[in-house]
Amino acid sequence: MSKLSERCENRKAEAQALADKFNSLNEESKKLENEKTQVLEQFNAKNAQYAELVALVKEEEGVSQTTTEVVE
Repeated sequence: MSKLSERCENRKAEAQALADKFNSLNEESKKLENEKTQVLEQFNAKNAQYAELVALVKEEEGVSQTTTEVVE
């Protein structure tokens, strides 16, 4: 094999390795994007539950303060 052919094969192997690495990272990126979406959905659900509880606490405290004021 001539030196030029050998260099050509080496460049081809390097390019293929980089293409494989790119494809691998691209797949990993898609998986992470899916995980990110799931975590965001979970966060939104928990945040909504938290907001409901905060509203209930405020409502309960408002009733307690009113009751306390009447008793005093």
